[in-house]
Amino acid sequence: MKVGAQESRLRTQKRSRSRSKSNPVWIFAELSPAAVDLGREDGIYSVFPVHSPAGFQVYCDMTTDGGGWTVIQRREDGSVNFFRAWESYREGFGKITGEHWLGLKQIHALSIQGNYELRIDLEDFENSTAYAQYGTFGVGLFSVDPDDDGYPLTVGDYSGNAGDSLLKHNGMKFTTKDRDNDHSENNCAAFYHGAWWYRNCHTANLNGQYLRGQHTSYADGIEWSSWTGWQYSLKFSEMKMRPTRDQENK
Repeated sequence: MKVGAQESRLRTQKRSRSRSKSNPVWIFAELSPAAVDLGREDGIYSVFPVHSPAGFQVYCDMTTDGGGWTVIQRREDGSVNFFRAWESYREGFGKITGEHWLGLKQIHALSIQGNYELRIDLEDFENSTAYAQYGTFGVGLFSVDPDDDGYPLTVGDYSGNAGDSLLKHNGMKFTTKDRDNDHSENNCAAFYHGAWWYRNCHTANLNGQYLRGQHTSYADGIEWSSWTGWQYSLKFSEMKMRPTRDQENK
């Protein structure tokens, strides 16, 4: 079930090196092949999506599976509280070189530019790793007012070795402890101490509590149920998006 301990150590070393950089590389629009050509190192970049012309900073993974990934979520040490209200999840929080959530508004601005894919890298406390990749990904793709509409998730075309724990959430609106958009009688975010595209309620809870491995409570940690079940909170998760190959070739 658990693979890739050596890969985990290499990734940790890579993160340590890349975060020592002090000068960001400035790019425009998105992490396309042209952007990758500007700098092959992982680190802080600035992007200027069409619908967010002021731009914003992101952390870019330029090495995993060819690079070009914009990181939209990272959990790694429990230093940041992820049990937050709607406004925080809309605007983003944390430090982009460490634990953070990029922001629903920013993820939406990126994903409506074209066709995107999503990769989720996971690690447990035994330093084993797994990943899930989705050839289709977007947030609020068909929304006139994405905030009012709840930033619905579009995801599909799974591959990887972590198992598909996200398909159940396809089409769902985002729920936080103060804004209930799920299909449960209870507020899933409040009940499972997270924020997510909950249905009734979840098979993945990557914004849950940082509970450090096996726990006696149910499904309220950083869970990816198809890999480690509902009572194991992961050490590391990283969600990242990039244009699909067909989009890059346009």
